[in-house]
Amino acid sequence: MRWILAFLSLLFRCLPRRLAHATGAVLGWIWYYLIPVRRSVARANLRQAFPDKSSRERRKIARDCFVHLARSAVEFLRLPGLNRKKVNKLIEHAGWENYQQAMEKGRGVIVVTAHFGNFDLLACAQAIRGVPLHILTREQHVDGFNRYWMSVRAKLGVGLLPVKNSALRIHRLLKKGQVVAMVIDQHMPKGRGVVVPFFNRPASTIHAPALLSITTGALLLPVTIERLPGGRHRVTFEPPVEVDETRDRDAEILRVTGELNRWLENKIRIRPDHWLWIHRRWKIPDHQPSR
Repeated sequence: MRWILAFLSLLFRCLPRRLAHATGAVLGWIWYYLIPVRRSVARANLRQAFPDKSSRERRKIARDCFVHLARSAVEFLRLPGLNRKKVNKLIEHAGWENYQQAMEKGRGVIVVTAHFGNFDLLACAQAIRGVPLHILTREQHVDGFNRYWMSVRAKLGVGLLPVKNSALRIHRLLKKGQVVAMVIDQHMPKGRGVVVPFFNRPASTIHAPALLSITTGALLLPVTIERLPGGRHRVTFEPPVEVDETRDRDAEILRVTGELNRWLENKIRIRPDHWLWIHRRWKIPDHQPSR
């Protein structure tokens, strides 16, 4: 698997960018129509999130999501050929001053993001630009794919933190004024999340960003990446989310986590094709709703 991916990477890097993106779009159509793995999950999620949209509108969003994911996969395979000069041509930045001001505080930065847009490109491009970035990441079940995926990101300068047993290291990184990124849009098992609304439905959501901000003083900085015409992208750095360390901790974690979900929901409503609809986000909570 790893050698196959390396070959495909070389192949797609040899193609002009527009042709590579067009190939990704075709692969997305094939995935959606001919190999409909996870298509039913995407459609079910869209029915829950957008009950007021017509079936036709939801099907279009689902199809566009598959096309986006396939294009993102092609872009990932092209990542080993990326350098700072190419990043500057490929990506524009909005709100960069929010990141700079947060770093100037010297308290560390917790980047809050999601499986929205090309999230791997987001991380790798910022590492190439010199951002001292570490990401909390899960391993994939397919070993060859996982090793290739991890090695590409590591070679481009992304620090990789396993989900388990990284709490102490994260604290140390933040105390050194570095950046730790976390995604907030996956269902969390008992003990690792709190239940807050997401698209008007209860969703077990990671509470680590809010908890870490309270306990370390690091700033919470929401960041997303979205597609632009011509195969380019825009990275947007939002102003930091305010955290009140004087309030009851559990109540503040709930408030902040809910605010982060609302921020992400607003982003998804604007660009619904950009989100990972194939993930089962609204599982029945396996623990009691947070109070």
